Amino acid sequence: MQLIISSVTTAITNLIVFSILPVIWWFFRHRKKEGFFRWIGFFKPQLNSELWVLLLFAILYYFFYNFDFTQFVDSKTLAYIENSSSVSANAFAGIGAAAILPALIENFIANGIAEEILYRGFLCKRLCKKAGVVQGIIIQAVLFGLMHNILYVLAGLDVGLWYHTLTFIFTGIGALLLGWLNEKIFNGSIIPSILLHGAGNFIASMLVAFA
Repeated sequence: MQLIISSVTTAITNLIVFSILPVIWWFFRHRKKEGFFRWIGFFKPQLNSELWVLLLFAILYYFFYNFDFTQFVDSKTLAYIENSSSVSANAFAGIGAAAILPALIENFIANGIAEEILYRGFLCKRLCKKAGVVQGIIIQAVLFGLMHNILYVLAGLDVGLWYHTLTFIFTGIGALLLGWLNEKIFNGSIIPSILLHGAGNFIASMLVAFA
């Protein structure tokens, strides 16, 4: 029960933190034109490309998701990460089925919805309008990668420059793919990236929980 409460608290906190800037921006600049959810991209997705493009994306994402970048990390750093209380997924380590509900809450709401609102919903769409779709997707991916580096620093994780570099590349590529999925394959809806982001994190948590 304590883990569930913790996950709910994290989800609420993340939703507030990641939504503050988008809500303020929308309220002062766009509220008279359209509702917040429509403006942010929270609407029904519709496939805008050929089916083979979606299939190609699925193949690329599969190989990306299953690529183990930790093979490039030394064993000492990996052991440090796996035993750090600052890494959220470690809270689910070895607890099996008890991790399912809190992991669903944390991965789909605290990570999936909250992060997608800010990055693919707010930043990506604003940047795409200002700099062009491709450039906007790339810039938000860079910012998403940097966010993970900053969070590691704020959490006090002493992982070294190489691990930060790998984290930036891995999370940045993930953000690039999610932005491309929403803006180029679907109709700008952030629901596809919410589902994919949440599912990816959830699977990773389950692997830890049932290890």
